[in-house]
Amino acid sequence: MNDDAMAPDTWARLSTLRALVADGRAELAVSRLRRLLHDEPNLGEGHALLASTLLSLHQPEEALRAADAAVQSAPDAAEGHHLRARILLQLGQAGPALAAAEAAVAREPLVPTYQRALMRAGFAANNLDAAQAGAVACARLAPERPDGALGEAEVARRRGRLGRADGLITQLEASHPGHSGVRRLRLAIDADLVTAPKQGFFARIAARFRRSS
Repeated sequence: MNDDAMAPDTWARLSTLRALVADGRAELAVSRLRRLLHDEPNLGEGHALLASTLLSLHQPEEALRAADAAVQSAPDAAEGHHLRARILLQLGQAGPALAAAEAAVAREPLVPTYQRALMRAGFAANNLDAAQAGAVACARLAPERPDGALGEAEVARRRGRLGRADGLITQLEASHPGHSGVRRLRLAIDADLVTAPKQGFFARIAARFRRSS
C-alpha cells in the first residue's frame, strides 16, 4: 500500500506518527506504530517507519524484523529494501546487505541515499564493482556532496590505481576542505603512495611531505 492508496484515517495516523518521530518522541511513536500495525498488518509504510525508528533507538534486531515485514507487505517499494541494507550493515551481514541495497536501487535508481547504501554495502562485502557503481551514481545524483567522489577514490585506492585516487582526493581537498572523510582517505592514499613499489619518485616525495606537514 502506498500513500495514494491509503485510507484517509490511516494516512492521518501515519502522518501523526512521523511527526512524533521528527519531534524526538521515538519511543512513543514505536508504541503507537505497533498498535497501528496490529490494526493494519499489511501497511508497508508503517512497517518501514517502525524499522527506521527502532534503528534510531539502537535496536537493530527489532528493526530488522520490521524491515522484513515492510518488504513482505510491499515488495515493490524500495524503502523496505534500503532499510534492510542499512540494518544488515550495522549487524555485520555484508552479503545480505549488498543484496538488499541492490534490490532498493533496482526499484528506485535515482535516489542518492539508496546509491550511497549500495556503495557502502559494496565496500563491506568487498565487491568493488558494486561500490564503484554506487559511488558513480552518488556523484552524478548529488554532486554537491563528497560521498560519490570519496567512494570512487577509495575504489581506485583498493584497486591499486593510486594516481587516480590521488587526483580525486586532491580535487576533494579543494572542494571540501576540512572534511573528515577526505582527510582520512588522504592519509590512507599517502601511506600507500609511500610504500607502493611502482610509484614514481616525485609521488613518493610529495606523499612524505604531506604526511610531515
